[in-house]
Amino acid sequence: MRKNALLVFVFLFSIVSINGFAEGEKKAKKKSLHDEFTGQGYGVAGCGLGSIFFGPKPGMIQVGVATTNGIYSNQAFGISTGTSNCDIPEMGLEAAYFIEANKEIVKKDAARGNGETLTNLAGLFECQNQDNFNQSIQTNYMKIFNSENDSFQSTREILKMIEADKNLNCHTS
Repeated sequence: MRKNALLVFVFLFSIVSINGFAEGEKKAKKKSLHDEFTGQGYGVAGCGLGSIFFGPKPGMIQVGVATTNGIYSNQAFGISTGTSNCDIPEMGLEAAYFIEANKEIVKKDAARGNGETLTNLAGLFECQNQDNFNQSIQTNYMKIFNSENDSFQSTREILKMIEADKNLNCHTS
């Protein structure tokens, strides 16, 4: 049984390594090992070791994510400690999906510092001061919507902004 588990792990690790190598060939900028295994978000099967191996791709691949998480029983630990790609709280995940679905409109509203999508984002984070939230999003626009950021990384930047500015009076958990 241990030998089979080891073979599965080696197989999955080789897939991730090959994928990382192929992406490295496409991009001139190399990612650190930490960056390679974090910050990619997760699909319907949730966070955990499976989400690190397979990523957030939709479809039947999520069965592999759930199976990997089940075999290694790591999802609860990851959620409790904020590791294994489990660093975005539930409302942050909702925000990431919202940003992904409305990316261009969110970016326009963020650049202007007002708009319906910012009102909705502030609502997702239960922010008490809409004007401060809008201003902070506008001020941090380049950091949040960096051209290399996907929706999950943009959400992480918003979460960092909320944590750094207690005047926003938002809730992230």
